[in-house]
Amino acid sequence: MKNIFKIKIFFLTALLFAAISCKDLSTVNNNNPDRNAVLASGTDLLAVLGGGYISYWQAVHDVHPAMALSITSDTYGVSWGNFAGRRMGEEPRASYNNRSSETQDYKKLVEDPWFGLLSAVSTANDILIALRGGTSIDNGGPQDKTVEASALFLRGVSWGYLGLIFDQALLVDENTSLDEQIPFTPYQDMIGPAVRDLDQAASTATSAGADFTNNFFNGITLDSDQFTKLCNSYSARFLSNWPRTESEAGGIDWNSVLSHAQNGLDFDFSPIADGNLWISYQRFAFAETGQGAFWARLDQRLVATFDPSQPTRYPEVVALGEPELTDSMATSDDARLLSDYLYVPNNNFAIDRGEWHFSNYKNNRNAVDPTFAGDGSSVGPMPAFLAADNDLLKAEAFLETGKKADAIAIINAGTRVTRGNLPPIDGGASDGEVRQAIRYERAIELNSASPLNLWTERRRWGPRQNFREVTALGGLQIGTPAQLPVPADELGVQELAPYNFGGSQDPEGINRF
Repeated sequence: MKNIFKIKIFFLTALLFAAISCKDLSTVNNNNPDRNAVLASGTDLLAVLGGGYISYWQAVHDVHPAMALSITSDTYGVSWGNFAGRRMGEEPRASYNNRSSETQDYKKLVEDPWFGLLSAVSTANDILIALRGGTSIDNGGPQDKTVEASALFLRGVSWGYLGLIFDQALLVDENTSLDEQIPFTPYQDMIGPAVRDLDQAASTATSAGADFTNNFFNGITLDSDQFTKLCNSYSARFLSNWPRTESEAGGIDWNSVLSHAQNGLDFDFSPIADGNLWISYQRFAFAETGQGAFWARLDQRLVATFDPSQPTRYPEVVALGEPELTDSMATSDDARLLSDYLYVPNNNFAIDRGEWHFSNYKNNRNAVDPTFAGDGSSVGPMPAFLAADNDLLKAEAFLETGKKADAIAIINAGTRVTRGNLPPIDGGASDGEVRQAIRYERAIELNSASPLNLWTERRRWGPRQNFREVTALGGLQIGTPAQLPVPADELGVQELAPYNFGGSQDPEGINRF
């Protein structure tokens, strides 16, 4: 039998949780016939499922891919070569060169989410097969339902992110035969199964009642009501952010987004960093963390979102002789410019790597509000899905289904007013004005509070823009990869040629070459 995919399984016992980083742990493939020996008891179910949750978390929330995709979508300015950031931040944008001969750090941009998410899916499938085969904690009672619901969530959220990130993926469930070659599934067709799993996870958790407890995210215990809300919010995220272009965004099912968001989060979902397995990209995104003061700046495009008098691209004084930015301190009626961001008069990026990386602002919200976030490494919360995010999804869904007044009511009751101290939106505002207010909040309030958010959103917000003429809340830059390819090493296993996205040969970032 041909090896269908090079999946890395992170089977972690309680002892290994404390002893080793799961990204460096190679173990047996859970798809082999020894599965039944590994998953022989209810205790085994819990240990293996916990490992699957870590695989999922690291595949989406660690530096690969979150930092590079945030840089290429003009969320952060970073000139350093780490985590493929410099190459993905080139202007004009370069393609992602999907080749096995590339450096390991560069390849990890696609390999970490690909193998990590498929690992999580495989773990979820093994749990579901074991339950069906009779492995049990309480003979089909609430604890077994808790495990089942948690496995369905793990698979659904992993499928959803495969659909957001890659142009195609492997849709493998507990009924898939591994004796035949598995075809790739286009990204559009990954979202439906993801949402169905999340819906089923919510339903199963509800049936478990008061005995349901999901504690697979570090530092968080979710009861059935909280878990169900989390399922609904992720469904709303996937249903709204799968399009790669403004044209594709016309295919969003906003009624389904609305129904899920209305049953979504009313609390901030933020697992806790532990300095070992539970860490996030945020350690390089916030101003003064344990990683030092040399990392991400707020992209100048977002500085201009606060203050339209600022340029949307930092001037290239040395390279092109453009006029120097003499007044680099922005001003804004939005109180968050001062509360959440730190003004720094100097830049510490190398000029020869591109002055467009420069900015005089850093994200400092975690320092002034430790309940929002810690350092993304060993201290405090790691925001992954805020209640404000769900509210904005709900507002957008109301707007796009012809209920503008409801959308305005949500915006005026939300962070625009409560944190930004901005005036409420007038009831006579146009659809475009309301839409722009939603996008403003998604860019400002959710900065560093959701992985990949502006990458998945800018690609549907508008047409691609010339790198010298970007607008604050416009689309991706021309040539930005709007999806990632299947890793070259995976394609090699299937004897398929590697392919790229982005750059001058693919201005939309969606056509293979």
